[in-house]
Amino acid sequence: MKNNALRYRLEAIAAILPLGLFKLLGLERASKFGGWLLRTIGPHVGVTRRARKNIERAMPDLTSAQVDQIIRDMWENVGRTIGEYAHLDKFADPAHRSRVTVKGLDLVEGLRDRGGMLVSGHFANWELLALELKLGGFEGGAVYRHANNPTIDQWIVKLRSRAIFPVQIPKGPKGARDVIRIVRNKGFICMLADQKMNDGIEAKFFGMKAMTPATPGAMATRYGTPVVPVTIRRTTGCNFVQEIHEPIYADPNADTHEETARITQALNDFLEAEIRANPAQWLWMHNRWPADA
Repeated sequence: MKNNALRYRLEAIAAILPLGLFKLLGLERASKFGGWLLRTIGPHVGVTRRARKNIERAMPDLTSAQVDQIIRDMWENVGRTIGEYAHLDKFADPAHRSRVTVKGLDLVEGLRDRGGMLVSGHFANWELLALELKLGGFEGGAVYRHANNPTIDQWIVKLRSRAIFPVQIPKGPKGARDVIRIVRNKGFICMLADQKMNDGIEAKFFGMKAMTPATPGAMATRYGTPVVPVTIRRTTGCNFVQEIHEPIYADPNADTHEETARITQALNDFLEAEIRANPAQWLWMHNRWPADA
């Protein structure tokens, strides 16, 4: 236990100290430096092999040069996102509000008295997904993956709660109860649904079998919750366009399991289309597909 505690502290220091440097640089320079750094280093680290394999499996028509370009650009986006992490609170500042252009906000406004689930993937700076909900005074919460290191997890939750959305919901049984409570109270949930979920349901993603989070589809079929797909694209530097798309509704007269599967597949199709359109702005390092997919 003592060894674990020491390891956690050292990991936390190693993770948080660079963000202190990014904080000193300011938003623009931190984003640019982080992008340059990981564009330079990232293609040479071990996890890039998984990213390359995923790209080649998902889009086999690409040339080797095109795959290389996507990998470099992906790492630049990741580096920029890390650099921007130290400045998440600035995106809510009036002086920086113009950095995130939101399209389709009226679709969420139309659900204010009903609630909904905003669903996206690891696009551009995915941490900004719930920002407009906070700025618009919507009630609800944002689902996140619990970090293995408890010290880092506490730090991340505190940062996200202050800068992006006050209610942070960890994935898992406890988080599921919070999601249900918020949905029943007609609040809003934000979640990323592009990662592998072993206890999810099987759906197609780029034509391959992929275990996929079933929560959006299940909430839609069980509670009538509208599922709202969202994309976010980096335009130039640390400027973004977030687009809210037409909600997906469950058919109350259809079989519950079939409707959950249909909505899950519809979300995968939506995410796939956005990834194909902007492959360098998605996080390709996920272990998304089984070897025999």
